[in-house]
Amino acid sequence: MLELPPTIRLPRPDELPDNPEVFQRLKERENANIVEGYILSDNTTHDLPFTFYAEINIDNSRLWDLFKTLANILPDNLSCIYNWYEEEPIFSIYKDKNILLNQLDIYKTELTQDCNLELGLIYHTDDKLEEVFIADSKFLKVWGNNKIAFRQLMNDFRLNEVSGLNFVDEFPKIVEPLAMFNEKAKSTETIIQELNDFFNPKKKGWKLW
Repeated sequence: MLELPPTIRLPRPDELPDNPEVFQRLKERENANIVEGYILSDNTTHDLPFTFYAEINIDNSRLWDLFKTLANILPDNLSCIYNWYEEEPIFSIYKDKNILLNQLDIYKTELTQDCNLELGLIYHTDDKLEEVFIADSKFLKVWGNNKIAFRQLMNDFRLNEVSGLNFVDEFPKIVEPLAMFNEKAKSTETIIQELNDFFNPKKKGWKLW
């Protein structure tokens, strides 16, 4: 079974709504394929300039290392995209990738365990879109153009393409505040404010180049 962040747990019976579909989904989770691995699909619409999209499950203790390694194969200058879960994303101006990663390292605990916080690094021009993104439920989403390099990186992390892979956000779950498990962790509000102070975001939207 996949190692989840401490902030995600199964709901207790008294926390479930009186809805048979929710009970059914919770029952289905008992046999769900929530394991390390990834799924990959080709871009068939070509509305945006990427060739594949992938979603990756990895044990939470390995998530940050994989995020940084994926970021390292992106172009040298990137925008940081971040947001409260289900709120509009904020895009930073483009900065040197190493500067971004050094700053984000400060928040690696919160970025990998606070399920109210989402963050990614993106490069977007008329000809290319590449992005690695930490979703709220703490799996990775990747938009890319070099499947060979991506698959090699997955092999390096001992991650296989898994048919029928499931993700924790497909099923009922309870999200707890990170402060319940780590008294030194910063709040989501504090992280967003500190990122705003550092990045001084200029505009919102996909393409900033």
